[in-house]
Parts: sequence; C-alpha cells; structure tokens
Amino acid sequence: MKTKFFIKHLSMFLLPLLIPLIILGALSILITQNYIKEDINKSSINLLKQTKENIELILSETDPMSLVYGNDQRIIEALASTMRNSSLTHEEIISYTILKSFLSAPANARPYIDSFYIYLPNDNGRFISSKEGLTDFNAYYDTQWYQQFIKKDQHINMWIEPRLVKPFSFESQPTRIVTIYQRISSVNGLIVLNILPEYIEKVLKSLSTLPEQSILVVNENNEIIFSDKQPNYLNDLNLNLETIYKSEEAFYTAKIDNESYIVSQLNSARYGWKYISVVPQRALYQVPFTIIKFTILLLLVSFVLGFVLAFYFARSRYKQISNVIHILDSAESGHPLPPLPDRVKDEFGYIIQNIVKTFIEQSFLKVQLSERRYKLQVAQLTALQSQINPHFLFNTLETLNWETIALTGRPNQVTKIIDNLSEILRYSLTNPEEPVSLNTEIKNLKSYIEIQKYRYEDKFDIIWEYDPVVIGCRVMKLLLQPFVENSIYHGIKEKEGNSLIKIRIELVGPDVLIAIVDNGLGMSRERLRKIRHDFERDDEFSDRIGMINTNKRIKLAYGEQYGIVIRSKKGWGTAVYMKLPMV
Repeated sequence: MKTKFFIKHLSMFLLPLLIPLIILGALSILITQNYIKEDINKSSINLLKQTKENIELILSETDPMSLVYGNDQRIIEALASTMRNSSLTHEEIISYTILKSFLSAPANARPYIDSFYIYLPNDNGRFISSKEGLTDFNAYYDTQWYQQFIKKDQHINMWIEPRLVKPFSFESQPTRIVTIYQRISSVNGLIVLNILPEYIEKVLKSLSTLPEQSILVVNENNEIIFSDKQPNYLNDLNLNLETIYKSEEAFYTAKIDNESYIVSQLNSARYGWKYISVVPQRALYQVPFTIIKFTILLLLVSFVLGFVLAFYFARSRYKQISNVIHILDSAESGHPLPPLPDRVKDEFGYIIQNIVKTFIEQSFLKVQLSERRYKLQVAQLTALQSQINPHFLFNTLETLNWETIALTGRPNQVTKIIDNLSEILRYSLTNPEEPVSLNTEIKNLKSYIEIQKYRYEDKFDIIWEYDPVVIGCRVMKLLLQPFVENSIYHGIKEKEGNSLIKIRIELVGPDVLIAIVDNGLGMSRERLRKIRHDFERDDEFSDRIGMINTNKRIKLAYGEQYGIVIRSKKGWGTAVYMKLPMV
C-alpha cells in the first residue's frame, strides 16, 4: 500500500510538471517551424524596403545634376565651350570655376561619393571631373566609363554598373566603385556619379538582423552591385543568381547544391534592380534545437524535483491518513476519541478536528433536523390551506352568479359585479408568477375599476393614454391594481365632488414608463417622507403594503435600476411613476 501511495503522489507531482513542459516544447517547435518563415518574410520585406529607400536616396544625387547640367541651355553651352576651346577667356574661366565648385560640393560633402564626371561631345576628348577639374582622356586614370558610354544604346538614359579603378599605379588592389550613368539627351552628353560601395555596405550590415542573412542588390545584368557581407555560401549562390533574378515570387525557397535558402526579393521600378535577402534554411532550426535542449533540461530537473517532493509528501500524508482512519474506526466501534489537537497545522489537522466535532455534535444535529421537518410540514399545510380558501371563494361567486340570473331571469348589475369579481379572482389565481402582457393586465384592471365605480357611484373617471405598440410588453401580474386602489381609498373617497385618475403608458428608449396620476387629496410632506422611507426598508409592516410589495417585486425581477417613484402634494393629488424594461 505504501508503494502504491508513493506512485500515486509521484504521478500527481510529475504529471502537472512534465505534461505542460512537453506540450510547451512541442508547440514551440511546431510554431517555430510553421511560422518562422512568415516572420522572416515580413522582417526581410521591411528590411528590403528600408534598404531600397536608403540606396535610392543616395542614387538620386544625379537628379539635381541632371536638372542643372541637362536642362539649363546656358550651362550646357558654357560647358561645351569650355571643353571645346583649347584656351579659355576670362569669362569662360569664371564660369568654369563656378561650375567646378558646384560639381565638387556634393563629392566633398557626401562620404559615399567618390567623384562626379560631366562629359559633352568635343574633339579634344575633354571632360570635367570633381577631382581634377577640366581634364582629358589621355591624362586621366579612369576612362573605362567613356567606353561603356560609347557602346551603350542611345535610347537608354540611365544605367548603373560596378567597376574597378586604380587611381594610382602603385596600388596593389583596385578600388571598387559603383557608377551611375545619366545621359544628357539634348546634346548626347553624360553625367557620371561614382559611389564607394563600402559606405553603403556598412549601412546594409547595420540593417541585417537575422543570423547568416545576406542582403544583395543585383542589377539587370545579374551583377551584384552591393552586398552587406560575403558569407561562404554566397560563392555558390553567385552562380545561380540568374535563376533567382528571373523568379517573380516575392518569397520562396531556393535549393542550391543540396542546400536550401529562404529568398525574399523586392523590385525597383526605377533602376530595374532587385533587392534580395538570402537566409540559409539551417538558420531556422537553431531556435528549435535550443528549445529542445532547454525542454529536456527542464524535464530532467522537474523529474528530480517531483521525485523528491513526492517521496516527502507521500511519507507525511500516509502517516496523517492512517491517523484519520484510526479515528474513524474508533468512532464506529464506540472507543473513546482522541483529544482535539491544540492547533491546526495543515489540512489533515483540520479534518481530524472537524471529524471529532462532528461526532460530538451529532445528537444536537438530529434534534435540529427533526424540528425543521416539523416546521416544513406546518408550512406545507398552511400553503395548502391558503390555496383552498381563494378557490372556495371563486367557486362560491360562480354559484351566486348563476343563482342571481336564475332568480331575476336575466343578467343585471349584480351579476355584472360578480362577473368582474370572478375575472379578478381567476386572473389572480391562475399561474400567479407567470408574466402577462400589458393588454391582459389592463383588461383585469378595468374589471376592478368597474366594481369600484359602481361602489362609489361614479365618483371618479379614468383617462387612458397608451400606445398600442406598448401593450404587447410582458409584465408581472397585479402591477397596476394596488396603485389605483390606493388612489381611490386615500385620495378620492374622502374628497368632495368628482375626481380623475389618469393612466399613461409610453415607451422611452428601452424602457416602459407607467404613470398613475390622480387629483385627489394628496399627501403631506411628512406622510410622503414616511412612505418613501417604507420603500427602502426590508420589512413589510405598512398600511400601504401593496405598493411596497409591488416595488420589491419590480426590483427583484428586473434589477435595482427599476422601481417606483411617488410624488404628492397636499390638496393637489398624487402621482406614481413606474419604470420597467421593455420585454
């Protein structure tokens, strides 16, 4: 038994610990595998958009140059004259100096600009460089751009290519630059912007966030213009850039040399480039592997912790449960019970204490139970009697009605009163807790009013105001009768002359508002204050018990925000306002 008890407690400790960990680990791996690609796609697209904005902002440096040197005819003529003439006049020197300063300003101010060239067709082979000023092809180290310009189709106004230049012959390694060609269409000239890719690649490195991610900018000739880094896998990937470039999918998986890569790409409409993000798929599994390691570690720690706790609590609780079983056996066999513990240390001490108290108080509880059974029988007899008396009265009234018709030979005022009274009793006794429509409640109230008008010899008149739409609302039975009765007995009976009772029912928003107004004697302030005080009390000892009970029924049925409000003034009359929900 001890072994089973220990195994049970061990499972109670381990299952709540191990199952959530296993589920959490499995869900984490599944979620990571299923959704990490989508997260990478969103992250990569946002990264590529930011890269595109930054790079194209840099490349737009040729736009103001194109506007100035390509559209202003005076500037074009001044540049052409400078390049065409072997000797410059004073005015041409001034113009050249101004244009040279304007050309050199962006190159000096922007760290990513290597140089600007402006070329207009001339027989001397001259052009203007932001570094050297006015120079010619024979004296300048960089003339490759001119060869590309000659070969290029004249219908192409802008193109970009990576190049290698050596400003100085003693340099062992050439300098990498990216050249932007902007054609001056009006004179078939050219604006050349040379950009240092190292600066842009530093920006790309700062933007890259995923492990082993590479950001590439590829032109229409399948050449890498910019890249943030050169990982080992990129050497193999360069051979397959044409396949990637031809793909129109924004997000896909490319398999190259048995290696899978997640590729995201964004097109540039202006330059015809593609901004490409490449992430090896193996990088996706670093997080799942880490989760698996931590899950296994936590499982081992949880198992050891659960084993130790289960052993400790199983031994302690087995001893306590044995003590409880001993007390129960002693009570059943009639042996003396052990004394109550001095203080409760745990739940088992609480159980022992209550078991002993239960046996001590058992006799008293039996007596109490017998007394409650007796009271219940008395209440049932009283309820049965209260049902018999109203039904007896209703049946007696029916008998009187038929006897009166038999004696007089026809219906008369007495039979009419008996009919109304019978209708009231039938209405009150049939399903008293079931809600009825306002139309039914009004019909019952009219029977009551007919009896009272006959009794008081038409001392009052009733004015009805209600919308036919409202009378379909369902309300509790005998809602209106106590207030009309109160108006008659306390406001109209003692007043000289005829009186009026007005009953208005209207729908205001989601609520039904009922007003019962009379022009009887009214009440003094003290009397009104006492009635309002009775409305707030929990007991029902009042001479206006009908109104108090109705108010309590409304609040119990619909909530505290609904109920009755009474206003009255001595000599003017009384108004009762009821607020009910539209049902």
